[in-house]
Amino acid sequence: MMKRALLIITICLVYLAGHAQWLSSSNLPIVIITTDIDPNTNNHYAIQDDPKVGATMKILFVNDSTINYLDNQNDSAYLNYNGRIGIELRGSTSQGHNKKPYGLETRMADDSTNLNVPLLGLPAENDWILNPMNDERSYLRDALSYILMAELGHYAPRTRYCEVIVNGDYRGLYYLTEKIKIDDNRVDLWAMDSTDNTFPKVSGGYIIKADKTTGGDVAAWTTPAHDYWEDVNYIFHDPKPEEISAEQGTYIQQYFDTITQTIAAHNQDVGTGFPAYIDIPAFVDYMIMGEFTSNVDIYQKSTFFHKDRMGKLRAGPVWDFNLTFGNDLGNVVGRSGYDVLQFDNGDNTGSDFWHQLYEDDMFYCYLSNRWNELTEEGAPLDINHINHLIDSLVNRIENAMGREIWRWLRFYDYDAHLLEMKEWIGNRFDWLDSAFNDTLSCAVETLPSLVISKINYHPPIMMGHSSDELEFIGITNNSSDTVDVTGIYFKNLGLTYQFPANSVINPHQEIFLASNPQVFQDCYHKTAYGKFYRHLDNKSEALVLADAWGNIIDEVTYADTPPWPTAADGFGEFLILIDLDYDNSLAESWMSASEFVGIEEHDRQTALSVTPNPTSDITSIHSDKLIKRITLADISGRIIKIQDIFSDKCDLNMSTFPSGIYILQVVTEDGNTLTRKIVKK
Repeated sequence: MMKRALLIITICLVYLAGHAQWLSSSNLPIVIITTDIDPNTNNHYAIQDDPKVGATMKILFVNDSTINYLDNQNDSAYLNYNGRIGIELRGSTSQGHNKKPYGLETRMADDSTNLNVPLLGLPAENDWILNPMNDERSYLRDALSYILMAELGHYAPRTRYCEVIVNGDYRGLYYLTEKIKIDDNRVDLWAMDSTDNTFPKVSGGYIIKADKTTGGDVAAWTTPAHDYWEDVNYIFHDPKPEEISAEQGTYIQQYFDTITQTIAAHNQDVGTGFPAYIDIPAFVDYMIMGEFTSNVDIYQKSTFFHKDRMGKLRAGPVWDFNLTFGNDLGNVVGRSGYDVLQFDNGDNTGSDFWHQLYEDDMFYCYLSNRWNELTEEGAPLDINHINHLIDSLVNRIENAMGREIWRWLRFYDYDAHLLEMKEWIGNRFDWLDSAFNDTLSCAVETLPSLVISKINYHPPIMMGHSSDELEFIGITNNSSDTVDVTGIYFKNLGLTYQFPANSVINPHQEIFLASNPQVFQDCYHKTAYGKFYRHLDNKSEALVLADAWGNIIDEVTYADTPPWPTAADGFGEFLILIDLDYDNSLAESWMSASEFVGIEEHDRQTALSVTPNPTSDITSIHSDKLIKRITLADISGRIIKIQDIFSDKCDLNMSTFPSGIYILQVVTEDGNTLTRKIVKK
């Protein structure tokens, strides 16, 4: 710590003596922005608050281990980006600072067409923000909070620290971050257009925010805040206010009204209550992150929500975490205390439903359980982990801090502030650990034995139908009980389906969800149980089946690369789980086929044993019904043996086959086809 303080003092003294330029090199990326020349004045255009002005941007960056030198700005080998942008001031109150916040879009050479680029290794996009970290002395709070939220399993804006020069003027330490918008690599929602005005198209996707209107935003509707004088303004974010249709605006406002009513009534019914309308895990984690950081704006300003087509409303993404961890406008106001709950502190408390959710016994139970999970040793909110993150971020920016402090004359004891922040986090942790650990607990949920058993993620074009139309998912009830599946849904964004009220799956029944039920019927001659929205990724996707409260029932992350069967990747076959009792998260538990063979509704009604398994030579097959034929295939689906049996038992010689996994299909006298995996040692 002393070494860092001496370094900062030394750098400041050097600058004071006038013996060095502001910036010659940095371990961080260097962003150089040069606005176009105004022909009337022969000066560079000033960056203003709308419209964007044209500029050129260069980013000096090769990798994290390379020092970036300003002298290399004309060498393409050292440039991460060198091209056109449009740039403007952003924010509302933050524009009052001398160190300005910027919004920019990367453009093609024509200066009008957006250009998606992967700046500093972030996913390609065209909308970016340079955040100056005003009102925040640690320079860590936003980046730290976003990292933690991502570790909780949610999208949060990705950030990269950098040093910025505008028109030759060193502007100091910033971070480049993603702007919140609908995009496959940001908020992964279905992007609507103005014609999506009837159900189900009108159901999504939306990004809505609660925020102040001083930045030029117009409130679409308002609600009273909980025990606070200022109303909550709800604003259309994506689609933008000038793009959203009247029908869409009415739909999403009515959806919020329904949520408000069901939460106020503490209606916990999974078919008609608030669990049917909001994503419980998203709201729980949003509240935990807002309260753990004691974010004074978390419920009423920069408060985002998003909803996919036919999906539930989710809280987030998180945004604007500068007034957190005990910092509140330079501690002048003091709302970011370690011993308060932000939805109940009399300031920026947000809509009533936040307070009412906390008072709901079931929601509180899930919040409490999640808190305990997230604060375990090694978990994202473990104090040791957080302190390690703080130290790693400080190490990344400490060389730039000397320039930043002197450029903006922000002289203070940085090390002492970090120690104060860490002490505050410890106090907050202890206080919340008491608040979120009520002795009352909810009943442990009994989850149904539902298994994702078939996946057709990349079908080829067939019978004139597109690949997307032919997608389907099979789900099997691997039990002898009828399962009420009301409210069960796919938890992740990217694929949307929620079982409606009073839905059941019979014992051992396999049901199918299809992208297009009519196409599924025409091509596969089976009736789909329901229609899902969005589409399966052709490469890899995590399918997470959960109950209405977010408890995970089954999850599979398939891939189009070995050891997953690659014949399912556009070659006319689909994934079939070999055995319902196998771990379907493992690639070796799956085979590919072009026909609906394998696990069917009556599979468990026939007793079949294959022993020994694994085997090095002979394995014996026994059935309680007459075996008509056996077929043996390798893991790729290639048939290597077919044999007629007409007995209830037979021996299969595996000694001549190479070691590996094989698929055995047994056809019995009643026409039942049973599938088992055999491991050859």
